[in-house]
Amino acid sequence: MTSNASDAPLLESIRSLVERQAEAWRRNDFDLAAGDWLPHGVLTSPGGEFPASILRATMDEFHAGFADLEIAITNLFASPDGTKVAIEWLWSVTRRRDGVRGVTADAIIVDLVDGKILSWREYFDLAGSVEA
Repeated sequence: MTSNASDAPLLESIRSLVERQAEAWRRNDFDLAAGDWLPHGVLTSPGGEFPASILRATMDEFHAGFADLEIAITNLFASPDGTKVAIEWLWSVTRRRDGVRGVTADAIIVDLVDGKILSWREYFDLAGSVEA
């Protein structure tokens, strides 16, 4: 993200949004992240499309099968107007059924409208993921 001091509030706002999303997934607490989503927002990943209206249930389902989630944000970039965000993070998780732990490198592109998530698109290789 740019280092221009006048952009600092926008950049901090975007960083906070991304950190809230990560924390919500870590804790399985959609309430932490719900306010960041537009009602018609959509999360898309190799696993499918998930409208904001079902993200709480999607998190619950994920945590039923996986434990010990850790997310490390490694890169974060934003367009000058703050409407486009690119994130790289490492998603580390243990599969409950057999205890296998894996780390998945995830690239994410986010479209924001008035600071709210319209589209959150994740790109990662399922071949190396314990979630496949």
